[in-house]
Amino acid sequence: MMPHVRLALVTAAFTCLAISASAAEATEAAFGTPFTRHAVLQRDCRLPVWGTATPGATVCVKLDERTQEIAADEKGHWKVEFPPTKAGIGHTLTLSAGSRVFTSLDDIAFGDVWLCSGQSNMAMNWYGGLTRGREEMEQNVYPNMRIFQMYEAFSFEPVDRYERYVEWQPAAIDALRPFSACGYFFGVELHRQLKDVPIGLINASWAGAAASVWLSTDALASADEECAENVRRHRAARNLYVEKGGVEGYQKRLERWQRDCREEGVVPAEREDYDDGAWEKVMLPQPLPADFDGCAWYRRTFELTAEQAKNEGWLTLGILADNDDTYVNGTRVGGMENGVNAPRQYHVKAGLLHAGTNVVAVRIIDAGGAGGFTTPDGSHIAIHMPGLSLPLKGEWRTKRFPFEARPEDAGKVEYFTPAVCYNAMIHPLFPMALKGVLWYQGCSDVGRAERYDHIMRALVGEWRRNFTSAGELPFYLVQLAAFQQTHDEPVESEWARMRWTQMKLGESLGSSGTAVIIDAGEHDNIHPKDKKTPGERLARLALARTYGRKDVVEAGPIPTVSKVVKNIVGVGFKNAAGLKTSDGGKLLGFQLAGADGKFAWADAKIVKGKVAVAIPEGLKPTKVRYAWDDYPDCNLANGEGLPCGPFELEVK
Repeated sequence: MMPHVRLALVTAAFTCLAISASAAEATEAAFGTPFTRHAVLQRDCRLPVWGTATPGATVCVKLDERTQEIAADEKGHWKVEFPPTKAGIGHTLTLSAGSRVFTSLDDIAFGDVWLCSGQSNMAMNWYGGLTRGREEMEQNVYPNMRIFQMYEAFSFEPVDRYERYVEWQPAAIDALRPFSACGYFFGVELHRQLKDVPIGLINASWAGAAASVWLSTDALASADEECAENVRRHRAARNLYVEKGGVEGYQKRLERWQRDCREEGVVPAEREDYDDGAWEKVMLPQPLPADFDGCAWYRRTFELTAEQAKNEGWLTLGILADNDDTYVNGTRVGGMENGVNAPRQYHVKAGLLHAGTNVVAVRIIDAGGAGGFTTPDGSHIAIHMPGLSLPLKGEWRTKRFPFEARPEDAGKVEYFTPAVCYNAMIHPLFPMALKGVLWYQGCSDVGRAERYDHIMRALVGEWRRNFTSAGELPFYLVQLAAFQQTHDEPVESEWARMRWTQMKLGESLGSSGTAVIIDAGEHDNIHPKDKKTPGERLARLALARTYGRKDVVEAGPIPTVSKVVKNIVGVGFKNAAGLKTSDGGKLLGFQLAGADGKFAWADAKIVKGKVAVAIPEGLKPTKVRYAWDDYPDCNLANGEGLPCGPFELEVK
């Protein structure tokens, strides 16, 4: 080969190496959100590992001695999969490109990973004043139980990476203090029972969040037509918000709306000679219709003698909402802004009244909620003068001027804003391999049990499609605890309705269940401080239903059938071995209803592992209920001491 040809080839080779080295130096790469040192990754399951890199760059992902290479797509995303790995510790996960190592994660464990999610009762931690297990959290360290604490975050669009960098940490007290207490006690029980299997717990909860914030807008829209309409409205408001300049544009629209509101209904109705003959008659006090926002004028007359008219006086109108301007004989005597549900009392100066007919005119602005004359007592509506109090309740004339809808602040996050927690806290975890999900949520959805059922079915379906698991992803719920009042007579309790909905979800979703904690509530605290009970009862369900442990009683009695047998309604249960009352007393909490749907208390007793509810003479029962109250007085349990939760069954 000619010398100059050899030199050219060598030069070209060095040039290529330089370019390659330069390209490697320009490449950036990172693991996805849940991959940090001390991480627990799911054992015995295909393992997706993902992250970001410079678009087009080839990255090398190494798990111990197993290596995979892949090029990042045009958006900078990459994902590889490793075959299942047995439980164990001491693994290493490395990310590199060319000769450059970006990240090397040590102390990686393979075990079982559980995602803890929901609202404040799942989020409640060591700082919440726990009544059980606090010392256990402080004194015990479980090196092979590790936690991953995600703090509250939201986004209007799905994000690929959680906004804060957090790391997996061993379950020692300093790391545990902000972590879910319910999740911790669940993990401890699994750690004890599974012995050599590392346990990983991820907490992604948001206090106050409704179910609708934890699934995508597409999934929420599929739940039912009402949810679909809410999503359509949300998307339209959000698009308008973005198109019209975001925060600044919203403020301008709000100011314009407020100006229009002040101008709405600007008619000279305060004048004495104004003709209100065509106005509607109304008997005061009474509030404006609940769906009305706008301006409402009210007028009425009263008669005075010449002697009476010489006096000053005080005009009282009771409680008005929201803003008002009040006139006597065309002169403004007072008014309040932002005076929601405040009583009005205005001075009427001497010389303003006159003999004969006098006119009171009130202009009220109702910008949301109950408005108008909201006082419950009409005796407060009067004009008072020395020696005289003249009642003004009764018939007035009124005319309403409705407002256009208030501009929606689509840049503000509420507890029901669709998808915002899903986008910021759940989407960054996809497609992580999990063992299962723990769900403690529902307080914010009480009163909407049917819609909650639809939303939760859509949520569970979406999470199962996007997380990786060895089979159908287990999903275990905590039923809401007893809370608020115990009633003497049967009531239509929305809390009981939600609890029964949660139980039916757990029994019908497949690979799922519901932990009953009706015995662990507090009358005056929506956040009961016993979080060991729900954690341990979730663990029972998981051990029995996911891990197949035959020696674990999974839950308390769950009703399966109710039917008339002679003069009783017989109710059958599963998990009924040793059926008893928890306090050893008379069985409490049962109700029967006939064709009219009205429930009444019914005597009941335990007979051969079932409950026999006595049918009152003349009643043809259609339904049976148990523990149907906000804070029910109930005591049915199985031999393990696990309680039966609220239920309502049709009688066959």
